[in-house]
Amino acid sequence: MPQERTAFDGQQLERMEVCLQKLLTKSKAVVVLLADIEGQTVGQVGTLSDKDRTALSTLAAGSFAATAAMARILGQTGAFDQLFFEGDKYSVYASAVGDEFLLTVAFGTGAKPGLVRLLAQEAIWELFDVIRQAQTQGVEQAVEDLIDVEFAESLADELDALYGDMGTDAVDA
Repeated sequence: MPQERTAFDGQQLERMEVCLQKLLTKSKAVVVLLADIEGQTVGQVGTLSDKDRTALSTLAAGSFAATAAMARILGQTGAFDQLFFEGDKYSVYASAVGDEFLLTVAFGTGAKPGLVRLLAQEAIWELFDVIRQAQTQGVEQAVEDLIDVEFAESLADELDALYGDMGTDAVDA
């Protein structure tokens, strides 16, 4: 059964964008992305085009999937939580945000990798708080929806029991 996606309200999306923008500015990154583990972008800030942001999110998700397989081969009990790719012009730091989301930060040589990692960890705590809030609201809404459906079905059954025979008697008369 496919897992339901976490739904965010406007206030939560705004909190995420502020957090991502703060990380982008303080770290001197080129782009900061928050995506689900399938690579679907939830939040994004920076100078890359939408097409390139989407590609980067998808590739980061694929990299995490590959490292999860590596972890299993090595006997690691869980997946690796962080990835770091270093290039001559740009580097990419990616980290898990809970079990369902990934934070990806691409930065140039002017940024310090240690600072990027530290600032990203601060952002992860804030993002995780927003995600947890959205997931809690989603569970509460699902319970309310279930109760509403069960109540409607129960009410319909009771009405059928009370008035179902009355409808057939009126037709017979």
